[in-house]
Amino acid sequence: MRYGLFLLAFLGLASCEQEFEISDNSDAYGVDNPQGLKTPTQTDRVVQLTTPEVDVLFAIDNSCSMEDEQVALTGAFDYFMTFFLGSGLDYHVGVVSTDMDDPQQSGKLRDVFGTRWIDNETPDPVTLFTAMAWMGISGSGDEQGRESVYTAIERLENGYNQGFIREAAGLHIVLISDENDGSGNDVIGKREFAEYLLDLKPSANNVTFSSIVITDDLNLGGLVADEQVGSDYLWVTNKVGGIEWDIRSDRWDLVLEQLGVQASGLKREFFLSELPVENTIQVAVLERQVEYAFDEGDDWVYDPLRNSVIFNEYIPPALSEVLITYDVLAALQDDE
Repeated sequence: MRYGLFLLAFLGLASCEQEFEISDNSDAYGVDNPQGLKTPTQTDRVVQLTTPEVDVLFAIDNSCSMEDEQVALTGAFDYFMTFFLGSGLDYHVGVVSTDMDDPQQSGKLRDVFGTRWIDNETPDPVTLFTAMAWMGISGSGDEQGRESVYTAIERLENGYNQGFIREAAGLHIVLISDENDGSGNDVIGKREFAEYLLDLKPSANNVTFSSIVITDDLNLGGLVADEQVGSDYLWVTNKVGGIEWDIRSDRWDLVLEQLGVQASGLKREFFLSELPVENTIQVAVLERQVEYAFDEGDDWVYDPLRNSVIFNEYIPPALSEVLITYDVLAALQDDE
């Protein structure tokens, strides 16, 4: 009892002589309350959409040096049509030459038995395209691809080519030539031409200009004359967007496949909404209520610079759903 009284007296004396601080400089210990959440998992769900309507114009050099190229193009065209047949797309595919000297050509769509373009009701589109694209090699040696395309889609839009170009449709132009553009700048220069194409549609993403021409790659055929390199066409492709391909390559199947993917609106690359923990990424595709898993490396790769998943060869079909699941990197860093 005396000990208790003594302790109370001592505590009372200490409370009078020492101030009490709410905080001190000692190291914190223990855990937050509530504790931090575990790293959340994100699933991005992306539907593979296409443009409902698409117009595709092939402008083909028909001068004396283009026989092999026309044969190669028509022989691989079924790779292009793979992405259109049975897709539900409303498409037009037409052909013009680069010959602006012959008034029977000069931007006019190639007419085969009264048909000027292929559409989703054409019974045998590959055979019809072959007849359109195989136009011989007696065309003008002054190839004017830019003038021919401009004439086809602008000057003859309401004339000979009426009905081919549609306002709501995407537009994809494919230029094929083993010479540079001889159009000059009298009517529309390459800069004005690129600006014209970009202004044609509400979204610039709905227009492309692809060039299958001679590039400056010395690994494909060695040295070439400057006038043969399709530098003007490549310049337009760079400004507008599209596929660049060397016409000397023998892999026409690959370029026609790429052109088909581009024109149909299908995509191989899908962007993530958050930065991922890379080794946690899982990819699947939901097609007709069946989910298919895909392996990193063999089937797809992750591009950290673009924060995207890119399929190597597989192309998710229209209206399928791409599922990308991963741990969110920012949440993991917060936890640390």
